[in-house]
Amino acid sequence: MACLALVASASVLPSWAGGILTNTNQNAAFLRNPSRDAVIAIDGVYNNPAGIAFMPQGFHFSLSWQAAIQKRQMETSNPLYQANTNNPTTNRTFEGKTAAPVIPSFQAAYVINDKWSVSGQFAVGGGGGKCEFEDGLPMFEELIAGSTYKMLGTAAPYTLNQKLTGEQMFYGVQLGGTYKITNNLSVFAGARAVLANCAYTGALTNISVNGLGSAQYAALSEQAAAGAQQAAAAAAQYAAAGNAAMAAQYATMAETLKGQAVQAGTAAVLTQDYSLDCSQSGFGITPIIGVDYKTGKWNFAAKYEFRTKINLENESSNSANVDAMMPAYADKAEVRSDIPALLTVGAQYEVCQNFRAMAGFHYYWDKDAKGTPIKNGDNTWEANLGLEWDVNDKILLSIGGQRTQYGFDDTDMVDTNFNINSTAICIGGAYKFNERMKLNVGYMHSFYDTHEFTNSTNSACKYTRKNDAVGVSFDISF
Repeated sequence: MACLALVASASVLPSWAGGILTNTNQNAAFLRNPSRDAVIAIDGVYNNPAGIAFMPQGFHFSLSWQAAIQKRQMETSNPLYQANTNNPTTNRTFEGKTAAPVIPSFQAAYVINDKWSVSGQFAVGGGGGKCEFEDGLPMFEELIAGSTYKMLGTAAPYTLNQKLTGEQMFYGVQLGGTYKITNNLSVFAGARAVLANCAYTGALTNISVNGLGSAQYAALSEQAAAGAQQAAAAAAQYAAAGNAAMAAQYATMAETLKGQAVQAGTAAVLTQDYSLDCSQSGFGITPIIGVDYKTGKWNFAAKYEFRTKINLENESSNSANVDAMMPAYADKAEVRSDIPALLTVGAQYEVCQNFRAMAGFHYYWDKDAKGTPIKNGDNTWEANLGLEWDVNDKILLSIGGQRTQYGFDDTDMVDTNFNINSTAICIGGAYKFNERMKLNVGYMHSFYDTHEFTNSTNSACKYTRKNDAVGVSFDISF
């Protein structure tokens, strides 16, 4: 049952775009066009902080709201599932629902003069909502079904109730400065303070095998153990009296009862209730550097975010059996959950006066980040494209797409933490009220691949996701 405690280290709340524990959509402008790596705009505080130098002098602000809904679906097939008396089928579908109705962010920049600029932001850099698995996860049912089979040597009837909920929030406050070296070249240096807060609850209850629960098996184990002692005593008495036949008979009975006591004791442990209630908090610093080169109709930019080391400290009130099996997630224990290093490069080209094309590339060093589930796979990369059209001096329309390719292989895929390759389509626009105020609106839909594999328990698995996000941001300059 140790698998239950894996929830405490699992990233059950994936990012909507980006690598593991990284949200790259930190302004609603991303939802209308994800290719923001070379943008010269207020949302560049995150996407291209070096480009702030090329904005008009003065103050610039953006207040953004996003909402996201995601479904995670796991289909598994295992012949042992047929022994579940409440659902005697070989196929199971488990679904997790994530709702993040309010994902705020705020960007600000002050272009002091033609050389210096300062900028900062607040955003949710990872997680952002609550994920609920109302019917639990396949791994828990596989554990009960498989353990029952190993214990009894046959697929015995069993039942269980399970539920899992996880919440994950990585808040980030970023500050930095930009210096324009020449009329074409600028550089940025800054840092982001990250505060992590996570909470996980899970439970396996009402577990029974052959219609009996933990207390009943514990009583049977005690009875069998007592009977074994009595039989052994009787065997000794008959042996002393010289009755070898009866002594052998009772000795055999004693051994049989001992085996039954062990079996019933194992069943008592198997059918215990298990509960996880773990909150985690931690803090880390992300150093950030960037560069922007603007020439004619072209703008080129790059940014590098260093790995963020985060130790999450537990505050737990788990059941004793969970603490005993997974002491790393007991109260006051620490768990590493680093945010991977990230490199972004991008280009923007002004095709004509009112039409722009953008492209970008992201690379995440997931394998170097301690606490990530990737063991045998590779790092994550993303490629994005975008188009923007100024219909007139008021209305802007945009569209774009992004391909995210995770490095997970079959051995890295677990129920509590799986990331699926995806292609996202973004569309939206902006309305300029005047030269100082603009409203951005955007919508993103992610088309996830289906990952099929056979897990360590020989169950046929099919994992996929669905994701939709909408957002609005209001920009103002003065």
